[in-house]
Amino acid sequence: MTPALSVGRIPFLVCAPYFHNSLSGLPGVRFADGSPRLLNTLLSSNQIDCAPSSSFEYALHADKYRLLPGLCTSGRGEVKSVLLLSQMPWEELNGKSVSLSPDSETSNALFRVLCQFRFKVAPSLVGPAENASALVAIGDYALRESRSGRWLYRYDLAEVWQSWRGTPLPFGLWIVRSEAWETRRTELMEYSKHLRDSLDSFFADPVAALKTWNRHYPLPMPMNEALDFFQTTDYALTSQHEAALKDFYGLCREAGLLFGAPALRFVG
Repeated sequence: MTPALSVGRIPFLVCAPYFHNSLSGLPGVRFADGSPRLLNTLLSSNQIDCAPSSSFEYALHADKYRLLPGLCTSGRGEVKSVLLLSQMPWEELNGKSVSLSPDSETSNALFRVLCQFRFKVAPSLVGPAENASALVAIGDYALRESRSGRWLYRYDLAEVWQSWRGTPLPFGLWIVRSEAWETRRTELMEYSKHLRDSLDSFFADPVAALKTWNRHYPLPMPMNEALDFFQTTDYALTSQHEAALKDFYGLCREAGLLFGAPALRFVG
């Protein structure tokens, strides 16, 4: 019997369009839930076949991966769930403690790039810390924490990047292990079609889709705000997004975060 295709699933609101219509299961597919960082680990250790994982993870191990074409997780201006929350303006963070996200390699790398090249500051980067002057937060946690009233300044990293570089940066890409592509092409292409159908059905009736999602993963905000959240999300990987990734990878290399700036290799 052929084993099920193993797919990583991020239980954050931003990924609801990909998964809302498979929450009760999908024939021939086994889902593994986790944060972007956990899915990076599962991909690199061959425990799952594909996932909407970190664009930085792709750059780290591009020789091991391929990409599903036309799909990404990005935003038009704001993405709203990738944030720097701070007690002071970004320009004043030099030498101050900033808690990096435990869940996202891409967001942490982007924050470091923006500090070095955009804001010209060198904060002290720490793990989770209650007394940090600022923190990088992603996903539903970022959506909740930004509403807590504990932070004086809120920066949307996607918006800061786009206002600086002029292109929308994908935080997530649909990454496929190269070995899985060689052995499971038919299943992966069928699943790629399922993802596109899922996106179409989500935006055709987002209220119904979010009600389904909420039964499995409680919404981090009221329904009307959740609907507004999707006004600026973007899931189509275009030439603009590819240009943003090339730019981002080059800056990461210059900052010493990557050894190279890999090309994007797609399945097919």
